[in-house]
Amino acid sequence: MKFLGDEFQSYLTCDGYQAYHSLPEQITVTGCMAHARRRFDEALTPLKKGFTKEQLKETTAYQAMERIGMLYKIEKEIRGLSAEEIYIERQKQSKPLLEALFEWLHTLEGSVNRSSKIGEAILYMLNQEKYLKAYLEDGHLSIDNSAAERAIKNFAIGRRNWLFSKSIKGAEASAAVYSITETALLNGLKPYDYLAYILERMKDLGSFPSKEALQELLPWSGSLPESCRTNQPRNTST
Repeated sequence: MKFLGDEFQSYLTCDGYQAYHSLPEQITVTGCMAHARRRFDEALTPLKKGFTKEQLKETTAYQAMERIGMLYKIEKEIRGLSAEEIYIERQKQSKPLLEALFEWLHTLEGSVNRSSKIGEAILYMLNQEKYLKAYLEDGHLSIDNSAAERAIKNFAIGRRNWLFSKSIKGAEASAAVYSITETALLNGLKPYDYLAYILERMKDLGSFPSKEALQELLPWSGSLPESCRTNQPRNTST
């Protein structure tokens, strides 16, 4: 919060990791439906070997995924609408389905084996009920955090392979490089050409460049050469 400032207020869409719920009240936590759905998929997968298609349809895991799938179908249909229009459609279409889903899960709570895959999936979702419903209240919010996970996928893969990231200095260096390259991509730049350009320019700026000189090198600067641009900012929407 020191970095963001005391006046900062926003949302954090995340999985059920408990540490997120100890954040300052300026941060409103919302749940990730993709994480909830994934647990039902993990419960269903082992059954696919011994069950027929019709038998699978009778399982709780399958039915839960079907219900969640209906929520995602609505999200696909309303994509591109204004935040106000999304809010209205979610209240009209998604809210009744989500309420019915949780009512159904509550009826199953007492009868499932809590240590089983399906039991864990149901209890996870019920424990996250408040957060999984939160996206209904603001059209700017997403039903999940899949866009963020896609954005950090390269980093998540890399940190498993690059041993230097296990040191503090390595992690800081990695964070700096990714911050620059990801911001460049979001602003329609070619990371390699952009990095080559700014490194060449900074060589001539001396040890203490002015703020104005550095502003011209930022990824959103209008003074960057066309050779750095792809003319196609990356789309990170869900």
